[in-house]
Amino acid sequence: MIDSYTQKKWHDIDTVKDLLDFIEDPKCDVMGMSESLVDISKSKFWTAANVNFSFNLDESLARDPSIRHDELSTTTMVPSELEKHKTHNYGNGYDRIAPDDNVWKIVKALGFGDNSSVWINNQPPGTVMGRHVDFIGCFTYENVENNQSLSEMKYDKSLRQPKELKTIWRCFVALDDWKPGQIVNFEPNFWSNWKKGDTVFFDWRNTPHTTCNGGFDQRPFLKITGVIDNDDYVIRARETGRIKQVSA
Repeated sequence: MIDSYTQKKWHDIDTVKDLLDFIEDPKCDVMGMSESLVDISKSKFWTAANVNFSFNLDESLARDPSIRHDELSTTTMVPSELEKHKTHNYGNGYDRIAPDDNVWKIVKALGFGDNSSVWINNQPPGTVMGRHVDFIGCFTYENVENNQSLSEMKYDKSLRQPKELKTIWRCFVALDDWKPGQIVNFEPNFWSNWKKGDTVFFDWRNTPHTTCNGGFDQRPFLKITGVIDNDDYVIRARETGRIKQVSA
C-alpha cells in the first residue's frame, strides 16, 4: 500500500524536474510506487540483436570501477532505495565500469544515440543485485546534466519518460558467453544460456528484475539506455523473434 504522501507527490509531477524532486525525496516510497505501476501481464524480454565484436574485454574489466559491487551509492540508487538495500544488506550488485571507445562501437552499431547512458555492469561471483523496477534515473540525470532544458520537459507518467523524447529503450549486451550459475530474472521468467554479443531488450516499465552470479566466473554485461535512431529491428524482434546481426 502506497502512503498518501508518496501518492500526492507522484500525482503532482508535471515536468522532469518534478520527477527528480520526487525520487530524491527520502520520504517518498519510490520503490513501492515503481512496483505499483507495473502491469505484469506486459512483462517481457527478448533478444533483438547479436553484435559481433573482437576487442580485448580484459582491458575494459581491468579498469577501476566507478562503483564497486559491495558498496552503495546515491549515483545508482535514490535515497529510499538505498536505505532499503542497506537494511537488507545488499551492495550495488555489480562493478560499474565506464565505457571506452571499443564499447561505444557496440552502442553505435545498435543504433543508440550519443546521449545514451552506457555502462559496463560486471557481476563478480557471489554477487546479487536486489529486486527492483527501473525508473531509468541514470539516463535522466546524465541527460539533465548535459542539457538543463530537459528538466523543464513535460514528464509522461504512463510511459515514465520525458514526453518530448522518442521511446527510451534499455538493453543488456552480453560481453561473454553465459557460464553456469549466472542468473537474470525478468519476472516471471529467466534469461540464461546467452552467447557473447546477444542483446536482450526488456519492457523496463513492467518487468521487475534481479540478477545474481552463483557461479565462479565474471559476468560482464553492457547496459545501454537511450533512444535508437531506427528502432524497427527491436520492435520486429519482439513481434517475430527475428534477430539482427551487426558488427562493431
